[in-house]
Amino acid sequence: MNRRLGRPARLLLGTSAVVVALALSGCSTPEAEAEGPSGTAVETVAVGDYLNSPTALAVRPDSTELWVTNAGNDSITVIDTAVAGSARVMQDSYGEHFTAQPSGIAFTDDGEFFAVSNNSNNEVRGIDFKLNPERNAHFKGNNFMGPTLFSTNTFALAGQSKPYMADWPQPGISHDPPDDTPQNQCPSEYWSDATSQCAWPRQGSHLDMLHGNPLGTGILHDDVNAFFILDGCGTHDAANVCQGPGHVARVDFNRDHQEGNGFHGDGTTKRFIDLPYQRVDAVPSGMFEHDGWVYYSDTGAGVVRRFQPHSGTTEVMVENWNDSPASHGERGPGVIHWSHIENGPGDGDDPATVDEWVERRGNHAAIAAAGDKWIRPMETLSEYSYVWNAIREDASPAGAVERPAGLAAGIDSWFVADNASGRIVEFAWSGKQLRVFETGKSGLTGLAIGPDGTSLYFSDAATNGVYRLAVS
Repeated sequence: MNRRLGRPARLLLGTSAVVVALALSGCSTPEAEAEGPSGTAVETVAVGDYLNSPTALAVRPDSTELWVTNAGNDSITVIDTAVAGSARVMQDSYGEHFTAQPSGIAFTDDGEFFAVSNNSNNEVRGIDFKLNPERNAHFKGNNFMGPTLFSTNTFALAGQSKPYMADWPQPGISHDPPDDTPQNQCPSEYWSDATSQCAWPRQGSHLDMLHGNPLGTGILHDDVNAFFILDGCGTHDAANVCQGPGHVARVDFNRDHQEGNGFHGDGTTKRFIDLPYQRVDAVPSGMFEHDGWVYYSDTGAGVVRRFQPHSGTTEVMVENWNDSPASHGERGPGVIHWSHIENGPGDGDDPATVDEWVERRGNHAAIAAAGDKWIRPMETLSEYSYVWNAIREDASPAGAVERPAGLAAGIDSWFVADNASGRIVEFAWSGKQLRVFETGKSGLTGLAIGPDGTSLYFSDAATNGVYRLAVS
């Protein structure tokens, strides 16, 4: 299964480096007006083997666990901040798709579930599919990618059926292999005499996945199984190549298909199509919510923005495929795969099935009016909609950060990691710029307020490290 659990990490605890914390007035030339304390220490929490191009980090609710996504090998590192020398790496057996270059992580409020954004176009690490070569033509590099939902308790445990990066035994071009494969075409190890069916192995430990947001660079939990995500792909050209710029979206997994299955027909996608976002390759973008606003790093534009998620005008572009009201805000196990839908449309991941759904249930006037902002869905959903004219504004002043990456919300202020300068910049909720922390790192990525509320944890891809500094 190629996962490492519970092995003592190569951690360096208590190591310090001097940084400078500057009290700033918020002017356009902050260095000239710097004054205040210095000598703030950066403590090394973890560095080396247990991290691989770390991108984002989050504290699991009601715990002292810090979960870190690793873009270098599609894994997650878990560090218990209360236990010295504690770290473990978990890797899903199908991580090359379900945690593909993970860029963000967000827990549900109870800490029972989490979702990751994947900064991938489904390149599946360049795997050469030999058992089922049709995947090379129809599945690999096709932008069939988006956020993935997991259970905290079963991630990298349930459904593990192959080593990470090994060939996929399942046939077909999507998640669900045929359930009517005859015995003479079924590998003997998968044939079930009890059910007289070919019981193909499940695809890893994922509970659900939606595929309309390739090159996703940040994620934020909203409610139940719904999450906001930064879509770095934007529109596609005729060859299905991402054109950008991107935008914000909201996805709702609703009821999950249980570990390793493939039904996504109760999911919804809502695109805040005119909320600007520019992705920067290999740089994650943070998100958080405060006082009715969602904040996000517009990394390529060099600014942190915020918007009101319940503002604007929602327009349903394609209605539910099954002629019933769309599911919203549901949780728990649901349909396992498309073949279980009586009189269903067939495999909802199949491009022809998607085209038929859009033709039959699409709001064609709205699609035409969207013009070059129209993005064809990648799979059959219970609702596909756009939001126009949501209320938004810039949350950081011009010139305060050059390449904003991770974000973290404190009680009295918020923080942004500047990937370009190695600085962490603090802002009051009013937008006034406060302190600047010079970390001395060149690859700042994620940020998170620690469990005690007084420490700020940050990741650095250049050193494969996670660090901590006191902020109160």
